[in-house]
Amino acid sequence: MSAVVTIVGILCVAGVIVASLRKRGEVRFKTYDEINVVQQLMFWSAKRMPGSEGHKLAIKAYGLSNHLIIAIQSISRHDLAVIAPVIDEWIQGRLPPQNLPAEYEDFRPRTLQAFKARMQTEGLWPNIEA
Repeated sequence: MSAVVTIVGILCVAGVIVASLRKRGEVRFKTYDEINVVQQLMFWSAKRMPGSEGHKLAIKAYGLSNHLIIAIQSISRHDLAVIAPVIDEWIQGRLPPQNLPAEYEDFRPRTLQAFKARMQTEGLWPNIEA
């Protein structure tokens, strides 16, 4: 009986992964660091956005989790376009202090730079007029 439950569980997880991979127009994450940093950035940005846009962004940030399989973690291209200017600011060093002692390296700008470079290579980075 437990073998049947295990097999059914594996098939359900595989089905979720396949279904999520079929979603087009979604920006996928490759590492847990990407997920964590983008989630922090989304929460930080949401607090500074006027109206319902900030509330919606915060809700979407709650949907990201480093406890789930990376392959099913994504944000929409629209959300990426919304946070892209903030990603650029954080890459340039204009970001809130991290919640760690000063002797710890702040890896967030480096992680976002790699994320942005990958998005540009994949043709997913939004064209933002300065």
